[in-house]
Amino acid sequence: MSHEFALAHAQAGTGPVVDFSGRWVNELQSEMTLKQDGFIILGEYVSAVSSEGKKAKGVLSGYVNGDLIAFVVHWQGFQAITAWVGQLNPSAPKQTINTLWQMTNQVEVGQEWASINAGADSFTRQ
Repeated sequence: MSHEFALAHAQAGTGPVVDFSGRWVNELQSEMTLKQDGFIILGEYVSAVSSEGKKAKGVLSGYVNGDLIAFVVHWQGFQAITAWVGQLNPSAPKQTINTLWQMTNQVEVGQEWASINAGADSFTRQ
């Protein structure tokens, strides 16, 4: 299904305002620090895992709309970019963002589909 068909089912307007500013940690102990200005999110992401076996840092930018969030991380020192989309879980005991992510990284010509990895993360506010 293309995103245009999915957008046809989206609700009009904006949901309740959520301030995502602060420090968030996922299940792998990766951390992101967010600063929100209106609908815009800026920050830093520190991944607890990388191909080199040490922490990786990246610049984070994105958007919020009510309790929805989408952000992208440009990794420092790696030819890779990761994008997350998610929603704040209102029934979690601690503020939690449930997300899906996709990462693309450099591969040899002809192997472009192998450059895309996907998964899920849950981030809790610290």
